Amino acid sequence: MAHQHAHPDTPRFRQGPRPHRPSRSFALVNGLTFVVHLLLACAAEDLLATRVAGQINLGVVALLAQGSLLLWTAARYDRAAHEEAAHESTVEH
Repeated sequence: MAHQHAHPDTPRFRQGPRPHRPSRSFALVNGLTFVVHLLLACAAEDLLATRVAGQINLGVVALLAQGSLLLWTAARYDRAAHEEAAHESTVEH
């Protein structure tokens, strides 16, 4: 039985685009924000319970700020990944 060698251009050997990995700054910014919020929630309950307007307190404001930061950094990461993929596809062709 003859052994068949696959050509390097076959899909099995073709390398696809590398998945984009989050940068360290993405993890650092969101991780530090989470840790600061957690420490404030444990150590400064009275500060976070300070009313800002009506039933809204600093804890709610801090949580909204943390969520907004997470969404903003995720959107920047996603945009960077798409730009990198577009650049790699134009370089290949």
